[in-house]
Amino acid sequence: MNKYTVWYDSIINKARATPFSGYTETHHIIPRSLGGSNDSTNLVELSARQHFVCHWLLTKIYTGQDRGKMINALVMMQSENTYQQRYNTKITSRVFATLREEYASYISKMNKGRIQPLDEKARQKAAITGRKRAPFSQEWLDKIKVARQGKGNGMYGKKHSAETKAKQSAKALGRKQSLETIEKKANAIRGMKREKKLCPHCNQEVAVNGYARWHGDNCKLNLLNSQN
Repeated sequence: MNKYTVWYDSIINKARATPFSGYTETHHIIPRSLGGSNDSTNLVELSARQHFVCHWLLTKIYTGQDRGKMINALVMMQSENTYQQRYNTKITSRVFATLREEYASYISKMNKGRIQPLDEKARQKAAITGRKRAPFSQEWLDKIKVARQGKGNGMYGKKHSAETKAKQSAKALGRKQSLETIEKKANAIRGMKREKKLCPHCNQEVAVNGYARWHGDNCKLNLLNSQN
């Protein structure tokens, strides 16, 4: 028996001997995920703080896959709703980061190779089917309208002076882009499908960016026909 088990048993025994008078939550002494039952002998009423500390201690008591289950339970302790007044613990960022990393690893191993059952998919689909977003307030809609018109911009209706434009031009002149930025732009262009336009003279579909220079009125066939 390690010290964490001693502390855990101490909290359970104290809660049974002297019940908390305020808000309480029902705790499974042997967690249900580890085979614990809903029998009264396996239940105890704890304050929100006691409940949180007990679940924290359980992550210290158990090892292996069982520890993963206890970390999962501890993470869920942070969830709040109308009926649960969760304890805002002063857990350190280092401890929290370690627990989150172990939790992510546990979830990853648990879901690896898992095929989602059809009934689970059906429940998820039923939960979101027909769900309607809450109506937006008129104030919010008015703000969006103003933003779309550009009136929310600090420069709306204003013009830069010639001096400001000259400063901006001088600042941009000679500016070099990083290799990373150049590569990102190149990748974007490589995957971009250019719009094409049909030349009526040579009957070729060409990219619009080169059309005006080499086709249309400047198409070789058009120039030859105009000379004859």
